[in-house]
Amino acid sequence: MKENYLDIDGKAMFYRHNPIDPERLSLLLVHGLGDSGISFEDAFRYDFLDKYNIIVPDLIGYGRSSGAANIDDYGYEAQVEYLWRLINKLNLQRVIAAGHSMGGDITTMLCNSDTAGVIRKYISIEGDVTQYDLTISRATVKALDRFDFERWYEHDFKQKLVWGKLGALRSGRLYYASLAFCRVEAFVANARELVRRNSSLEGKFKSEIGEMFLNLDLPKVFCYGTKSLARSSLRFLTENNIPLRAFEGAGHSPMSDYPDEFYKFVREYIDK
Repeated sequence: MKENYLDIDGKAMFYRHNPIDPERLSLLLVHGLGDSGISFEDAFRYDFLDKYNIIVPDLIGYGRSSGAANIDDYGYEAQVEYLWRLINKLNLQRVIAAGHSMGGDITTMLCNSDTAGVIRKYISIEGDVTQYDLTISRATVKALDRFDFERWYEHDFKQKLVWGKLGALRSGRLYYASLAFCRVEAFVANARELVRRNSSLEGKFKSEIGEMFLNLDLPKVFCYGTKSLARSSLRFLTENNIPLRAFEGAGHSPMSDYPDEFYKFVREYIDK
């Protein structure tokens, strides 16, 4: 695994990667809210993925890309633009995009903005598709609205939930480590946008991102842990005939808790 930075108008975007050959198929892996690229570091351990370019960025405001201090830089549309800058910088011609949680929202928008057909397939890993997927982001907004965010973030969220409850899982420990580097302004800005974009529509299901995901005109699959995904979101996906891949017994981050099974599936999905 190699490490590098991409300068984007004075902002440094960190990314992990293997040796890049523009002629090869590329696997772009994008993390979620508060997280970083360490949630996808296992991808570099598997010899059967060596035939692909693997690119794992830390989104601006997160992980080792947390130096940018302008809150305007943290929005979804800006993050999509940064990813395109990275794709173009590396001259990636054929991309398999995969996004986890909020990264699923951002990569859904990335796919939707692809006018050149660069992205060939898409893997959403519990990306937000209904208003029922907003557990952490909605709790963030509620804490902000009652002027209790700092206490909630440090105690209820980081210590009590992530370390105290989720820390029993490998994914929880990795997430806790990433939160140490997360810029709080980015977390807040993206949590607000998560709630807004996934509860703005009229009708039974209110997610703008979910509707966009349904309408993507490329091969796509939705991965989820059977102990995590809201039943209403599963019903939404099933009713709309979205291809699904369940990871039995997994929580919200199957790529971290079941990496062997997850990355074997990724290889099979890409190759078929």
